[in-house]
Amino acid sequence: MGIEVDLDTAVGSGDPAATGMAGGAELLAFAEAAVKGASLGGLRRALIAAVGMDGAAQAAATVAAFSGLVRVADGTGIPIDDGLASASTEIRGQLDLDSFAGAGNSDLRAVVAGGANDPISLFGGASS
Repeated sequence: MGIEVDLDTAVGSGDPAATGMAGGAELLAFAEAAVKGASLGGLRRALIAAVGMDGAAQAAATVAAFSGLVRVADGTGIPIDDGLASASTEIRGQLDLDSFAGAGNSDLRAVVAGGANDPISLFGGASS
């Protein structure tokens, strides 16, 4: 897609304006407030001004979908498998995902022989 993702910005420690994404600051503020259950009135108006009504509706739908998926995963105690645990170590650290209660459902110390550079091993296949 040609867009470089800055995970520091996604978790609130970067500068949304520096991403070059239209409405980035407004999208981030809206998503954070929605997830935390804060008032959305002014943020919704700012988001609509920045990305239009369709963009704001898509943002709201995305926040709702991810919120629902996380609740289902946490509620059922779905663990991540060893391959994904190994391949996601860096990104989980950047996003501080291991601090969430649901992380206790997985053995996050798992290491796959080839790590993220060996995609075959992520699916239980033998590396060459």
